[in-house]
Parts: sequence; structure tokens; C-alpha cells
Amino acid sequence: MKNNRLHCLMLCIITLLSLTSLAQQRTINGTVKNNNGESIARATVLQKGTERFTLADENGNYTISVSGKDIVLEISAVNYTPTSIKVGAANNYDVVLLPSLTSTMDEVVVTALGIKRDKKALGYASQEVSGSDLLQSKQTNVVNALRGKVAGVQINSGGGAPGQGSRIVIRGIKSLSPGKDQQPLFVIDGILMDNSTNTVDAAGSLRGMSNRAADINPDDIESVNILRGGAATALYGQAGSSGVVVITTKSAKVGKMKIGYSTSYGIDQVNKFPEVQTKFTQGYNGVYDTTQFFPTWGSTIEEAKKIDPNHPDKIFDQFARAYINGNQFRTGITMSGGTENALVSSSISYFKQNGTIPNSDFKSINARLGAILTVSPKIKFKPSIIFTNSGGFRVNADRFNEGMSYWSPRWDVRDYIKPDGTMKTYPAKNNNPWYITYSNRFKDNVNRILANSDFTYSPFKWLDFDYKFGMDFYIDFRRHTVPGQLFIPNEVPASDDNGLGFVNEYR
Repeated sequence: MKNNRLHCLMLCIITLLSLTSLAQQRTINGTVKNNNGESIARATVLQKGTERFTLADENGNYTISVSGKDIVLEISAVNYTPTSIKVGAANNYDVVLLPSLTSTMDEVVVTALGIKRDKKALGYASQEVSGSDLLQSKQTNVVNALRGKVAGVQINSGGGAPGQGSRIVIRGIKSLSPGKDQQPLFVIDGILMDNSTNTVDAAGSLRGMSNRAADINPDDIESVNILRGGAATALYGQAGSSGVVVITTKSAKVGKMKIGYSTSYGIDQVNKFPEVQTKFTQGYNGVYDTTQFFPTWGSTIEEAKKIDPNHPDKIFDQFARAYINGNQFRTGITMSGGTENALVSSSISYFKQNGTIPNSDFKSINARLGAILTVSPKIKFKPSIIFTNSGGFRVNADRFNEGMSYWSPRWDVRDYIKPDGTMKTYPAKNNNPWYITYSNRFKDNVNRILANSDFTYSPFKWLDFDYKFGMDFYIDFRRHTVPGQLFIPNEVPASDDNGLGFVNEYR
């Protein structure tokens, strides 16, 4: 009798537990679609914190059994951004998933003529660098900004002077011909652009100039795609035999007009100076003599002071005295926005750099205006124009460093000019490098216009007619001025560098 009662009690407890468990379980159903209202098949629906999950069918419908309190469902699908919903009293929940921007950017690249292709479908090597990655380097020259970000690409800068040009070579040289330009072809928004790198040789003076890709504002760049191989350059013929650099500029997004502002300031310093001795002064064979050409082959400073009471207590570090701290300043404003029928983007930027060699600088003013005009559902027009004004005072860095090697540390190189405006030097009559940068002036001024338009006609969803046209026009004006001798008493002419004086102009 007691056993029967015990069995009945256990049966009642099990029944109550089962009923409680059944009461906590629920069935949730719904559909999963994208932002265009299209069903997403095979989407995963998971109850957070459990192993309960289900997959949506071909029509995006799902059904899942859940239990517990504070139920949260996590919904995900390939190429879509995951989302989650909190389950309340209702049993039906429809979910909308948005496309994943990251996956779209990774799979689609811009190739020849600005055509977008699925990266997996390409039959050649390419590598894309986003505009945000370029801006991290804080480089004003887009070529320098690519350094270290693309495999198989060699980038060489002509020097550290303001606005100094750079060269880019993809996968090594392609020809041994001395007249062959090994640089890749540059294309911006489907239009060919010039990236010349020029060096001027006049009156024994080498001046490194800017490469023309430096005229593009890095803030305006959406992405840079490097195309390699014959298949990648087939559309450009021989011009693309060394590779192609495809630049895509930013375009506006639908929405309210947005205004952005950025500014930066930096200081440039010489990283390392040559080690110089500080014991021996000017002269030759250990004898102090200020008329000698040799800068530091004379006696010790102590012995020289016995002969010359005006000799300083210690000689100057001529290289540390020759260079100065440079600086650079950059500021810019961007504006973009509009409706689905009319999108406008614009920007303007200003850059100024003062070099570590005195009297050297570079400035650039860049303005851009672009639009996307949807005339009708089948006609779209995309005009864009970029204007750049750039230039500055260029110094002959090689000659400057050579002059410092011959300059005697007995004399301060910064004490370079007399009250009458002529060069101040010492009895050996070596040219003062500071005076040369002050008097031997070379200035360039470049005005450039890059304009392009893209006209698209789409008679059917599966057919597009695209016509691109554009222009790349610039004027490069250079002026080299050197004063002549004044023929006044005690004048020391800087004939080695300045000759008799001249004015040269280049266009």
C-alpha cells in the first residue's frame, strides 16, 4: 500500500514538471528579407545563449522553438550584416537584413576605364588600397602614400625637399632602353592622367620637381587599385605595359548636405648629421691659415687663438648650423550630399611646407567639384573637375650639401650677407651655401585642370551604354633668377654658382 502511494506521488511530480516545461516552450516564426524586400534563403536564426537554431527556407520563412525568459534571436546570412531581436508576447517576427558594406568592398574592384568587376572573376593580379588607408600616412603625395601598402611596388623619392617628386615602378623594370619610362600609367575616374617627374638642369643646377600625381588631393580619393600583368593593361596598349594605377575619387551619398573639416600641422627635422671633429681649425699641414681652401687641416683651436685673437672658443658644427627646422600645414573642407536625382560633392584644400634647407618651400591649392545627375531612370550624367595650383622655391640640395663639405667650421655659415647685399665669406673666398640659397632663386608655378564626364544610358537592366570623355591640361611656368655682380669694393662674387647673373624662364 505504501509502495503504491509512493509511485503515485512520483508520477504526479513528473507530470507537473513536464507540464511546466511545456508551458515555458514557445514557437516563433517569421520571414527574413533584405532592404529591397527580397527573401533571404538559408538565413540562420539562433536563440542567443543556447544551441537552438534553424535555417530559413527558400522563401525566407523560418520556425524555431524557444524557451526561457528574456529571449533574444540572432539572425545572420552571408553578405549581410547580422542583427538581433528581443522576443516579446508576439509569436511572429519579420526581420530585415542590410547588405554588408565590408563584403561588397572586398569583392568588387575598379579596373580599366573605371569598370567595376568581381575580384574573384579577374584573371590577373590586382590590389586595392582604400582612401582611409592612404590618409593614415599623412602624405600629401599619393605616390608616397602607397609606400609599404602594395606588394611588388617600388617607390623612390628624389629627396626630402618640399614638394619633391617620387617615382613608382611595379614589379621591376620592363625595358633596358634609357628613354623608356618604367612608371605605370595613371588613370583617374576612367581618364588618363600625366604623372611626369621632371628634373631641371640649368647653369649647373639640378632642381628636383614634383611628380604630377601630387596634384591629386588624397582627401578626394575613394580607392587606388594597382593592376599588373598583360591582361590588366590590354585596354591601354603599350601605355599600360608597366602596369596601371587606377584612382577612383569620392562621390556623394544620398542624404542631407554634410560638411567636413580637417587640419594638421607637422615639424620636419634632419634625422642625423655627419659626425665632425671639433679640435682642428682651418689651414693646412697643421698650420692655421684662413686663406687656405682646406677647412679643418690646420692647427688646434688653442694654437690658432694665439695667432688670431678673434678666433672663436670652439668651431661651429657647420651642418647643424646650415639646416633649420621645417614645418608643414594642411587644411581642407569637404561638402557632399543631395537627393537621388542630384548628388553633389566638393572640396578645397591648402597645403604649405617650409623645408629644412633655408629659402625652400612648396604650396598647393586644390579644388574639386563633382556631381551625379540622374536625368531619367535610364540616363545618368557624372561630371567632375579638379583644379590645382602648386609650386614653390626649389633649391639645389646636392650643391648645398657639397658647399657645406667645403665650408670651414671656423666661420658661421649663417653670417652670410654684408650690409651692401653682397656675399659674406672668409679670406679663402669659398661660396657661402646660405647666400647661394638666398640669391640663386628657382621658382615654379603650375596650374592644372583635370576634367571628365561620364554619360550612361541604360535602355534595359541588363544593358548599359557608357561614354567617357575628359581632359588633362596644365601649364608649368618656371623662373630662375640670379643677380649679377655689383662691382663694388671688397665684393666677393659667387661666380662658381651664380656666374655673371642671369634670368631663365621655362614653360
